[in-house]
Amino acid sequence: MTLMPRPLIPKPTCLTADLMRILWLSENYPPRRGGMAQACDRIVGNLRQAGLQIDIVFFTNSGHSFKSVQQTNGRLLVVPAGDSPGHTLNCLYNYLSDPMHRAEYSHIVAFGGYLPVMALPVFKAWLNSRAITMLRGNDFDLGVFSAQRRALLADAVNISETTCVLSSEAQQKVALLFPKAKLKLVANGVDSDSWRCESCDYEAAENWKKQNPAENRLTIGIIGQLKEKKGVIFFLENVLQAGLHQSFRFLLIGDVEPQVQEWLDTKTDRLCVEQLPFLDRFELLRWYPVCDYIALPSHYDGMPNVLLEAGALAIPVIAARVGGISEVLPETQQQLTFHPGNADGCREALWHAARLNSEERHKIGESFAGHVARHFNSQRETKGYLKIFNAL
Repeated sequence: MTLMPRPLIPKPTCLTADLMRILWLSENYPPRRGGMAQACDRIVGNLRQAGLQIDIVFFTNSGHSFKSVQQTNGRLLVVPAGDSPGHTLNCLYNYLSDPMHRAEYSHIVAFGGYLPVMALPVFKAWLNSRAITMLRGNDFDLGVFSAQRRALLADAVNISETTCVLSSEAQQKVALLFPKAKLKLVANGVDSDSWRCESCDYEAAENWKKQNPAENRLTIGIIGQLKEKKGVIFFLENVLQAGLHQSFRFLLIGDVEPQVQEWLDTKTDRLCVEQLPFLDRFELLRWYPVCDYIALPSHYDGMPNVLLEAGALAIPVIAARVGGISEVLPETQQQLTFHPGNADGCREALWHAARLNSEERHKIGESFAGHVARHFNSQRETKGYLKIFNAL
């Protein structure tokens, strides 16, 4: 069968929302866990509310057949990703080109991951669409050090009309490696109006603290996918090295990587650690107020949702100055930060955190909340992406 090219979609100076239909490829979307799935859901949801038609292709490791679900301003197409990427993507193209559910796409987005980045150059040509690569965290940080993935990244970035990054650090690194890339920085955002603790959340937090007394320790929360790349072992080792294990209690919430759990199991006699399983985002609202600090000691990272969530709730953060983290934290928190992997700097930040009294922590937290509300709100994020789509 001869593959007939689709007629080129005309490119007026500015496409209005009613003329746009976007094919959005992602390996991360609810019910998958993690920050990328949460970010994908937030960004797509807000763009749809702004009037864009977006069909999401969600590559999943479960199931054996395609599933299409109609949603407001678009569809969700759940695609089982088997062992053969080529087979998966050929079957997806067959589905998209079937006259029964064929659509003309003005834009195609690769929202990080392996299959979306692999598919983007081919689907851009076959669907005659403008292409946008959205780099997230590991796509670049780990991908550039794999020969195969680096080649896929280069292909996708170089054919994209726009490549979106989360931080100026990522923008600089991508530009140096891929000089032809057309880069735009759009930071993550948080909706401070909906993301807030109610009185019942604060009450639940206080009750838990009464039932689990910290014995004059400050509580540091570490939330999310607790992997080695997140610097969990590095951070806790430096707590011990600094002799601060009597000053802090640690609340770990999320899926713990086996090697991290093995390490934790050997330190139960020295570290005060409370562990909770992975919780849905809004379930965390009763646990954030338990924490005096949130820790983000990542060796490399993009712009973690936890960072903005903590900021919106006025909780100070102890963090590595990496990726978008250093751009989000205001000047008032600089003494709580350190260069990624720098043990001396990490211990200095911990000592500083231990010395701050409750009034000082409150003042830092309130400054952080105002900074996030002004500069990292979800409305600003949505406007940034709308501007990109409208300009292509």
